[in-house]
Amino acid sequence: MKQKEFFNSMAEKWDTICQHDTIKIRFILNLLNIKNDAKILDVGTGTGVLIPFLHSRIGDEGEILAIDVSTKMLEVARGKCNYANVKFIEGDILDFNLNSEYFDYIFCYSVFPHFSDKQLAINRMGKFLRNGGKIVICHSQSRDEINNLHRKASEAVCEDDLPDIKTIKSYFKNAGLDTTVEIDNREMFIVIGEK
Repeated sequence: MKQKEFFNSMAEKWDTICQHDTIKIRFILNLLNIKNDAKILDVGTGTGVLIPFLHSRIGDEGEILAIDVSTKMLEVARGKCNYANVKFIEGDILDFNLNSEYFDYIFCYSVFPHFSDKQLAINRMGKFLRNGGKIVICHSQSRDEINNLHRKASEAVCEDDLPDIKTIKSYFKNAGLDTTVEIDNREMFIVIGEK
């Protein structure tokens, strides 16, 4: 089974089996100074877990573009997140063409392990950032929890690994980004790179 098939098969029950700690999500967003006119790219949006939290920061003035490879995940997200300024796109960030230097924030919430070429993903996302824009790689669980969860899950994701912060910092550096936040503890994993 491929990743896309796996996530399509899990979409309807995803929100009941994957619990996301709202306190931790708010903590992550509080690390950023998200203005109400911000343009945000939510990569691997899944069932749209982050969208209500992001929308509460930008209101109706900003924009959110949510992208995912899974048709079924996007169907669930669309059903939950009915905001006029949120657009959904089915696609893979590794081969998708978006406006360059457009976004203030690019979020990779609970998705970074699933990129087949992590350096390429960072390089591509970096091109979509405005100067001063930020890429936020984050999980509301520890790195060990994420990696153990994937190893025990379907063979479609069993090798999807979340690298350590040192490795992600090198990806950022190679893409011309400065690492501004590093949190890797038993509660969560957050790395933020700024253009």
